[in-house]
Amino acid sequence: MVQLFKSLVLPFILIALLAVIVVLCIKIDVLVLKNGLTEQSLTEHFQQLLLLCSFMIFAWSAKTIETSRSLFVLVAGFFACMYLREMDYYFDIIAHGFWLYPTLFVAALSIGYSLKNRATLTDSTLLFKDTKAYTNLLVGLVILLILSRLFGSSSLWKEIMGDNYQHLYKTVIQEGLELFGYLFIFVGSVFQYIDVKKQLKDLPRSLLINDSQAVMAEGLSG
Repeated sequence: MVQLFKSLVLPFILIALLAVIVVLCIKIDVLVLKNGLTEQSLTEHFQQLLLLCSFMIFAWSAKTIETSRSLFVLVAGFFACMYLREMDYYFDIIAHGFWLYPTLFVAALSIGYSLKNRATLTDSTLLFKDTKAYTNLLVGLVILLILSRLFGSSSLWKEIMGDNYQHLYKTVIQEGLELFGYLFIFVGSVFQYIDVKKQLKDLPRSLLINDSQAVMAEGLSG
């Protein structure tokens, strides 16, 4: 009975809570803080925090699991690029569109490393696709990159609302969907953290010590 609850009911409760969190953030921004969901809004800062945490988990995974390092470097690099894009408001203080330069640098580093160490990339990707982490990341990315852009399009809501159109409505829908997507990505990252912890627990302590020493030696030689 407990197993059925964990498998069937708990995921529903978790996703329902994620939906509630999205609505609460939007309500606080629009009705309490009255900030119009600007770059300084609670919703934007929460999105950035979730993305930063996701990046850190996969960066830690890349450092910890040598056999899947090339894949996790790619994922961590992807999230780092997304985070830098989300921080464009602050990079614009330097110069408009400046976020692009550190983003291209990070992308080149992560892609270059993974291509250089591509021997294990295919096998680790095939293993990763069967995990809960991948499923949640996939759902989150579809919501974030596809649904939020299509359903949060100003042209769509201008056609629907006509003369009653207000830009805030479109912003609420788009930012709410983006936050929902980021929450799924974060949940996937938490599952990733749990999976890596389980792998470490199953490894003999002597092997962990040898692996950590090998990583340190590789870093010093590089």
